[in-house]
Amino acid sequence: MANQTMQNVEPFLDSTRLLNAPEALRTRAAEQGYLFFRSLLDSESVLDLRRQILEVCQQHGWLAEDASLIDGVSKKGSLFIESASPEWGNFYTDVQRLRAFNALALHPAIITMLEKLFDEEVLPHARNICRVIFPNAIAHTTPPHQDNFYIGGTDETWTAWIPAGDCPASLGSLAVAPGSHKLGKLDTVKATGAGGNAVVLEEETVWAGGDFACGDVLICHSLTAHQGQDNESEDRLRISLDYRYQPRSLPVRDDSLEPHMHFTDWTDIYSGWAADDPLKYYWQEWDLQVNARQQ
Repeated sequence: MANQTMQNVEPFLDSTRLLNAPEALRTRAAEQGYLFFRSLLDSESVLDLRRQILEVCQQHGWLAEDASLIDGVSKKGSLFIESASPEWGNFYTDVQRLRAFNALALHPAIITMLEKLFDEEVLPHARNICRVIFPNAIAHTTPPHQDNFYIGGTDETWTAWIPAGDCPASLGSLAVAPGSHKLGKLDTVKATGAGGNAVVLEEETVWAGGDFACGDVLICHSLTAHQGQDNESEDRLRISLDYRYQPRSLPVRDDSLEPHMHFTDWTDIYSGWAADDPLKYYWQEWDLQVNARQQ
């Protein structure tokens, strides 16, 4: 199982105008389980990170040599799958070392928006995620799932999904099932695609989806079902970022403060950064309720 066929798809509700109306923002979030914002981020920050990630792709031989770097054109015949390809670990470690990859999670526009949503201080999880989806990897499209299955901690964790550049639906943008967070924690089944687990929704489920422009941001509740759409381009990589956040007063599971996939550790990730970089271990300055993951 990869992604679920979506028979009923509606456009995202644009919540940009609610940024200055916190109560209305919270009401919509409670009703829909997601919020979509046009141009929340400045395109310069997103495109700079895109360039750096593509430079890593280039260093690992994943890109066509005769195409512009920023276009993200995959090398003919290449296919690398998260967790399945042996080459993935080295590539992903190089991405995690990028300061810009970690810094974008703390972009002031995101934090300000979430402070309004939570009505309190924000805890950005340190376990930042980058997805790179090849055009010939339809069997590995991210299946429908709830993030809480992987996060633990508080249900009131929200994921920000940010495409690294323009991302039309045909390139594999994200789709969400509005209101599905009200169903509670759903049973999971094994699946192909990122995470390796999926939830099964009714065929009549209404989904929200569409095109993303560079700087657009979608956030969804940890119990809101969502899935990737197939990368139907001929040769373009789909690059996206998952950053997670919660109210700082609520419990967080310890692995949410560790590097994603555990290919490396913070000492290695920070090794090329300035010694006094304030981004290093930023969460250790706060009095957090950290719970151990139960084995």
